[in-house]
Amino acid sequence: MAPKVNLEDLTWIRRWIKKGLSKDKKTLDLSSRRFNLPIAIEVAEGMAVPGIEILYMHGCWLKDSYMEELAVSDLFAPVKELWMYENSIGSAGVQYLAESEKFENLRYLSLYSNKIGPEGAVALAESPYLSRLETLDLSFNKVGDEGAAALARSKHLNRLKVLHLDANGIGTAGMAALAECSGLRNLTTLNLTYNRMEPDGLELLAASPRLKQLETFKSDVPPEDD
Repeated sequence: MAPKVNLEDLTWIRRWIKKGLSKDKKTLDLSSRRFNLPIAIEVAEGMAVPGIEILYMHGCWLKDSYMEELAVSDLFAPVKELWMYENSIGSAGVQYLAESEKFENLRYLSLYSNKIGPEGAVALAESPYLSRLETLDLSFNKVGDEGAAALARSKHLNRLKVLHLDANGIGTAGMAALAECSGLRNLTTLNLTYNRMEPDGLELLAASPRLKQLETFKSDVPPEDD
């Protein structure tokens, strides 16, 4: 269990930074720090680390209400690589992120094993502030057909190269949108394993000219016989 924080003594913020900041001052590791709402508020208002490029916040018990506070924090402004996997972030929490200009420098965003659902995936796909993203990991988030289709047709994620959508309950409708992939013009890697085994959808993926152009495509489509 993570140690409790005395919020009346704000030196804990400096201790977190000192312990988590790399020697080159470009990486800050806050992983497994147990957040609550007061801590999220204090971090949002009092923690800014100019020059960091990589921020680890996985396993921090982050919830939607915490994301509402954190999303406006200057902490995220310089960050290019953000790891927020294995939290409890839902669709509302992701929407706070998607609507904040603080995240406009992100190139890499890992949100796997959260609870973002279809609405969260739509919010990410429609965010003008995430247009610089090159890698997005949404595995194990139940984005479903609606979320997959929104991502496949996104007009904002034009720089995205790598998309992870494993284990998201995606069926034929979502696979059809991904097979066409009318957005994501720079996509080179798509991971789509452990989704719904619907023959029509799998056939669309297997026959897709767009997906055959990818450097890496992983799905539940059976390999072709030699």
